[in-house]
Amino acid sequence: MKAFRVIGEIEVSKRRWQKFSKEISADDEKSARSKILADLGSRHKRKQRSVRIDSVQELQTGDITNPVLRYQLGVE
Repeated sequence: MKAFRVIGEIEVSKRRWQKFSKEISADDEKSARSKILADLGSRHKRKQRSVRIDSVQELQTGDITNPVLRYQLGVE
């Protein structure tokens, strides 16, 4: 598993978009995009077209800030 940081926007109302940045573990960039769309869609009751992904960056172990993700990947 690799760590990725996904940056984008989610539609919270008809004309309002909220920026987000989320760290996630996945096998590749395509899987990271898919997990983010599924996670944000289920949490906020939004369809995939209501989520804009601006960038997906693979993270080195020193760049991971999420403590749960660090634990899952075995970084101490």
